[in-house]
Amino acid sequence: MYHSDTHGFTIPELIVSIVILTMLAAAVMGAYTTVVGSAAKSRLISSGLGLATEQLELLRSLSYDSLAVVGGTINSSGEKLPATNEVTVGNYTFIVTTTIQYADDAFDGCLSYPAAQAYLCRNGPPKSGLPVDTNPKDYKLADVVVTEKNSGTQVAHVSSQIAARVAETAGNTGAIVVTAVTSNGQPVSGATVRVVNTTLSPTIDQTTVTDTNGTALFLDVSPDSGKDYKISATKDGYSTVNTIAASGSLIPTYPNLSVFSQQVSSSTLKIDQIADDSLKLTIVDASTGLPVPNATFSIKGGVKLYTSTSDQSYDYTQNALTVNSSGEYLFHDLTPGPYYVCFTNDTCATGKYLTVSQNAFGDFSVQPIVVPAGNVSQTGSGPMQYAKLFVSTSSTYPRIKNIVPSTFSASSSSIATTQVTITGANLSGATVSFRQGATTLSSTTVGSDTSASIKRQVNLSGKSGSWEVVITTAGLTSVQTGIAPGTLGGINVTP
Repeated sequence: MYHSDTHGFTIPELIVSIVILTMLAAAVMGAYTTVVGSAAKSRLISSGLGLATEQLELLRSLSYDSLAVVGGTINSSGEKLPATNEVTVGNYTFIVTTTIQYADDAFDGCLSYPAAQAYLCRNGPPKSGLPVDTNPKDYKLADVVVTEKNSGTQVAHVSSQIAARVAETAGNTGAIVVTAVTSNGQPVSGATVRVVNTTLSPTIDQTTVTDTNGTALFLDVSPDSGKDYKISATKDGYSTVNTIAASGSLIPTYPNLSVFSQQVSSSTLKIDQIADDSLKLTIVDASTGLPVPNATFSIKGGVKLYTSTSDQSYDYTQNALTVNSSGEYLFHDLTPGPYYVCFTNDTCATGKYLTVSQNAFGDFSVQPIVVPAGNVSQTGSGPMQYAKLFVSTSSTYPRIKNIVPSTFSASSSSIATTQVTITGANLSGATVSFRQGATTLSSTTVGSDTSASIKRQVNLSGKSGSWEVVITTAGLTSVQTGIAPGTLGGINVTP
């Protein structure tokens, strides 16, 4: 009988062998992929660095006076260099961005900058005893950044200081320092600041971005005493602010600038984060409490144009807007700040009267409706502000414009004789009560009523929280309260 010593693989052995071979193959492929990826990344960086170095060498070969980019901070009588170039190398497409700006070096002193911008004196502070540098354009700083177009990845960044072949000569230009901050004073870095003057020849149009301190510096600015320099600041996801000229005796909140030879002019511009869903208005019939479909209204607000309290011009104005069938209108990307809605006046005569406005967030003011800064609602989602506007076609309906004061301390010695002044229209002789749930507090009249203003006294001893203000004249009632989710009342009693 013949016996063989050769045996085949059992099924478990075969499975184990396949698993081991698969792991080995995966490891080999992983290593291969890593090597290939590293090689590709190296080629990408090498190509980008080559482009950056080539661009920097080009800049060094040019005449000093021609070192200026389109839209940059340096003026030039000749043709300016493009700020960006698109270059293809092999399978890659790159964006080459060039920035050139003047530097004010501490070696020979610096221009007199505001204290908050003293760091603009490069390598400073200057040695004691040095005079103020009346020509702060000591040399030029050239920056070249290369990014891969499809991914936006930065692959190279090179820079160089480039000086003129001759010593400084007396200059006759001035400087502009622009600081971009939020409404609470925090610096905004990476904001785009633009300086424009179309009254000069050649015209001035310079652009740069703010540093980590929110500051943008323009050292090469032609003198102009006529306040003709218009400044703007903006950033993706933020509001935009523009300076404007004076209007007669009205002084702008953000005025245009003058520039004088060898002097620094400065401007601080406030910009804030904005939300896609900024403000949701609902228009309601004052008599029925039901939404008013397809109602029209006007609105203004945002940035107040002039400092005068008597002038109420704003940078945002929209007339004859129409709500939807549910009485709602949603605003997008509004500049944070106060907004006023109207139905009957010189600019929006629609035959309706705003009797009262109820807001979800903010203070206890009827108007303005305040849109807060930021891009996340207090509820985590939805608009930054909700407002319910009660309207009437009756010219005799009681209308509330404001309640002052709106907040009281429960520990105040005068809490038992609390007095509030209510302004609006059709208020004379009104019955005023304060309501919180099932509790209603009556009030007494103080002084003499007018149609536009009344004063009432109420005892708030032992009371706390938010209270609705209920006003009734001739059987018609207006209620100042809050709406969900904020649910602020007409007045508030704090501990």
